[in-house]
Amino acid sequence: MKAQYFQANFRIARKSKKNMVLAVLLILCMIFSVLVVEEQKINDGYRQWRDYNESVHVNADYFSSNLLRKKDYKQTFNNLNKQAEYLAGVQNGEMFDSAQDYLQNSKKLVQTMLAGYQNNYRGASTLNVPPKYQLWQKLVVYDYLYQNHLAIVMNSKESSTYLIYVLSLIGMFLFFYILFIASDSWMINLLHPTLLKNIPYQIRDEVKSKFIINLVLTLIPLVIGMLGSYLFAGFKNGFNSLNYPAVLYFTRISAVPLWFYCLLYLAYAVVLVIFVTSLAFLLNQLTHSVYLTIFIATLVYSISFLPGSIVKYLFFLPSVYLNISNVLDGTVSSQAIVPTNLITGMLVLLVWTVVLIMWFRHLVNQGGVKK
Repeated sequence: MKAQYFQANFRIARKSKKNMVLAVLLILCMIFSVLVVEEQKINDGYRQWRDYNESVHVNADYFSSNLLRKKDYKQTFNNLNKQAEYLAGVQNGEMFDSAQDYLQNSKKLVQTMLAGYQNNYRGASTLNVPPKYQLWQKLVVYDYLYQNHLAIVMNSKESSTYLIYVLSLIGMFLFFYILFIASDSWMINLLHPTLLKNIPYQIRDEVKSKFIINLVLTLIPLVIGMLGSYLFAGFKNGFNSLNYPAVLYFTRISAVPLWFYCLLYLAYAVVLVIFVTSLAFLLNQLTHSVYLTIFIATLVYSISFLPGSIVKYLFFLPSVYLNISNVLDGTVSSQAIVPTNLITGMLVLLVWTVVLIMWFRHLVNQGGVKK
């Protein structure tokens, strides 16, 4: 890569008001969203269990003596009563501020909720029970906390739990951040072909330089946002260990220390930047328009929102792997017909990156698409 050419490209990207505004917004959103979490009591474990407790009692009251003569209905009724028992234990743990009692009863409660799926909660049609994969996610976190003698945190406003929450939130939108950063990656070559005419380069110089530039513009704000989120939430609401568990799906749902989860998150973000930049190259060359590039790329992302009966067959498309949070926590795997994890997501995105770059090079070598 020509160092002079790379420096010129980097200078252009660094001076872009769009890029600087996006980077600052990402950092500020990551750090100060804790204020919204506090105000709205988002992911407040106590409130969640209280709401579920009401749903359990309402559904238990539906069962009449006639229904209880049927085996499936009686099984559900007994399961709901058992859940009510553990919910009472959870409430006692909350009342007496006993994290250990809260953890043990929460674990038993989730195990009982999973057991209720054996007959799909026959007769409890309005029960607000979470999907099975979400219950498994809760269970592996409880197991990890119990085995590692860590206190459970029943909110998302302390340092580690807030960082887990904000990474989950940013994971949904990071694709769009990268897209806005990369959306004009090739436009300077189309609109101002003489700007760098005295600096000879090859296509691979352009590709490599834009990959590096977009990685810098994504990873540095992301890392600053992570550190800022952890520190700001910690100073405001209390610190807890970076060994606090985050959910990760590999061959099965498990829990890993938060610091390790952050490293995997950043590694996946690297691959996502490479894919989105490649997509932007191709769409710039095809459309000669930043706005059409953003629009078409958004359509690619929106494929992941198709009904589950369709999405489960689309595991070979990049669309389902563009939400980092859903890939890492196993949500994507729970919807696919084949097991998928972060390695699968990375490989699929890299394969499509190669396809996109080859198509892009072909268009450039052929003179591109005329306006």
